[in-house]
Amino acid sequence: MARQHPTTLFPMVQFKKDTWEIDEFDCISMFLLIGSERAMLIDCGFGMGDLEGAIRGITDKPLDVVVTHRSVDHVAGAWKFPEIYIHPLDRASVLPYSVATRARDFGIIRHRQHDCLPSVYSLHNLYGYEVEKDMLPLDPNKPPVIHDLYDGQEFDLGGGRVVTAYYVPGHSPGHMMFLDPYSRSLFVGDMLNYNLGVAAAPVECTLKSLRKMEALADQYDDIYNGHHDFRALGAPLEEDCLPTAISLAEDILAGRHTMVTVPNFFFNYDWPPVRMAVKDRNYIGFKSSMLWESDGMDSTEEWVKRFELEKA
Repeated sequence: MARQHPTTLFPMVQFKKDTWEIDEFDCISMFLLIGSERAMLIDCGFGMGDLEGAIRGITDKPLDVVVTHRSVDHVAGAWKFPEIYIHPLDRASVLPYSVATRARDFGIIRHRQHDCLPSVYSLHNLYGYEVEKDMLPLDPNKPPVIHDLYDGQEFDLGGGRVVTAYYVPGHSPGHMMFLDPYSRSLFVGDMLNYNLGVAAAPVECTLKSLRKMEALADQYDDIYNGHHDFRALGAPLEEDCLPTAISLAEDILAGRHTMVTVPNFFFNYDWPPVRMAVKDRNYIGFKSSMLWESDGMDSTEEWVKRFELEKA
């Protein structure tokens, strides 16, 4: 019998107590944190399948949905939830993206992961989703209620599990990360990985954000980014990623970095190579005209003030 409803069969793993990584079919990593009273979902993917249905197969607790940043692969699925939290500087990207846009970008990121294991993916259909059935239109008449997300905001999930949001601009102007001392985990979205793009903000801002992660290190053991193409599902980033990213950002600001031309990380597409700074296994893509906060962009504090004035 043909399937009539969007799939709830997401790849997922419980990698710590009451802590799950849900994979949007090799595209986006979403994290489910469960307390005694409430649960939290970090990021929402493209909106492929019935994510809420998959979550309800794990927990029926009230759900706080938070978004690390504005990129379509993290925010488009937020339209399927009644309420979300996102930083004010990124909230303009909470849109009812079309199926065509989501399907195109979903394919790009999926191919990036698939090319890591081409024989496995070419020989087997590992997942039971179908784009035509599982990536449905988003109703423009049913937007989520959007709550502002700010630095230091706490979410009490009950049972001593309190998750704190921290502001870490770089990959986007309003990027956020989430510290969960209960599982001793830091969830950083796209603000840290081995291929880090930070053209949305000056490198100085990025370095401050990376050092902010480092300063919290006594409260976490593991860092999880928003894609598992640089790590296994349920496994953290390796310990060299953050210190090397900090060192590379410092080198960029000091003018002692090495630039290399690398193939575009989105394989199987006829996109040109890109120039990136490299150190060991880490790459950072940035704008050479935006090194310091004074280079054509206000300080992060001024961004927030400007937004608040415009909102008023």
